[in-house]
Amino acid sequence: MASSMKRLKAADMRLLTALWQELADAPAAECDAALRHCLEQLCGLIGACNAIWVGARRQPAPETDDPLRGWRIHGVEHLHHQERRLAMARELASHLDAGQTDPYLAAVIRHAGRTRSHLRTELMNDKDWRSSWIVREALEDERIDDRLEGGHAISVGCESHFALDRRQDERPFNDYERDLLCFFLLGSRTFQRELLLSRGLASAFSPFSLRECDVLKLLLTDASEREIAIHLGIGYRTAHQHAASIYAKLGVRGRQGLMALWLRGGKTGL
Repeated sequence: MASSMKRLKAADMRLLTALWQELADAPAAECDAALRHCLEQLCGLIGACNAIWVGARRQPAPETDDPLRGWRIHGVEHLHHQERRLAMARELASHLDAGQTDPYLAAVIRHAGRTRSHLRTELMNDKDWRSSWIVREALEDERIDDRLEGGHAISVGCESHFALDRRQDERPFNDYERDLLCFFLLGSRTFQRELLLSRGLASAFSPFSLRECDVLKLLLTDASEREIAIHLGIGYRTAHQHAASIYAKLGVRGRQGLMALWLRGGKTGL
């Protein structure tokens, strides 16, 4: 990686440094907005028609014959075509739960456990790429024909992934752009950790529900539980129950522990 870093242009280094700073300065309660800004900036910096973030977590005791080695997708955000692609992601999840696999996902998982970025041709050949359900059902209508994929291992069983797409009428990604994505991943570890924490993917328990995500965003501000209840249009008891569930899933005792976890990593080991 050191030799790759030497090849990075000074202008790109300045843009990456600025992006890292913007993500670091983003308020904890505005993680979703920061993620969208991040995807927009990556599309512009590297050059892509769409950008995707994926949070993946490994099941504690995966089946020995599981082609994905226990890894499952638990959080997805798309810069463009969000609703359509999320519907496809739900359908893909049902296929995986039914024991089916996908050659693209299997290729990505083979490299789990370290920070990396890959050109699509480094992950798989053209035949396997076109046999992927993701490519046939989710990307073909958008005329996507190339992808740059990068993953960051936040912990042994938790990873953050970014993927960039290009259409058939655009040139394929190159080595320089692959290295640029990898360098972004290395410098944005704290932000990626917060993305996973904000969705409950950093704990050993179930991910947060949509309502728990809403409550968490407000717990990260100075709003009281009563104010959170009013803001969300729910009862105080319900807001308190959601807060208690969030603390339990993250392994902290209360709001002070939550804030300490966000700052230091706490019991998740992140």
